[in-house]
Amino acid sequence: MTKSLFHSFLLLALFAFTACGGGGQESADQQAEDTTMDTQEMADDVRTIDIIGVDAMKYVVEEDAEGIVTGDMVGDNMIIEAIEAAPGEELRIELTTVSQLPETAMAHNFVLTEQGTDAEAFANASVTARDNDYIAPDYEDQVIIATEMLGAGESDTITFNAPEEPGEYVFFCSFPGHYAAGMWGVLRVSES
Repeated sequence: MTKSLFHSFLLLALFAFTACGGGGQESADQQAEDTTMDTQEMADDVRTIDIIGVDAMKYVVEEDAEGIVTGDMVGDNMIIEAIEAAPGEELRIELTTVSQLPETAMAHNFVLTEQGTDAEAFANASVTARDNDYIAPDYEDQVIIATEMLGAGESDTITFNAPEEPGEYVFFCSFPGHYAAGMWGVLRVSES
């Protein structure tokens, strides 16, 4: 009986070891795949701008980066005033909302508009367009790109080409009251 108990224990230990080993390989394979995807993203020569929408109704970045003009601080982060780009440059905006409030009270998006758009009128008209991520249907034709409306902890990534025509293009959060609170900036497109 002792010999049979020993064999049972040995089989159980072998099974546990094999199960753990298989999971470890699967985890290693997943890590390798994640690393490959990260490397591909970095190697694609698309400038990525990590933007955070915060409760202070501002777009912020954690650190200075080439082509980003920053201003005052909000906590440990810098407010974005402008993004500089060359005509046709491919950009990737990664927006994340960091908030202590429910999505109905605080959410953010990133809306880039055509040159000459009246951003204040756009934002005011969008207050009632809740079902359309607060983008007024009458202004949809003036949107170059827009992320989804994001609540606390949510992120969205959008890749696009900067307009070919040099000039300033306003971007802002269309959640009610955010444009008026200063959650906006400009994309400056120039040859230099």
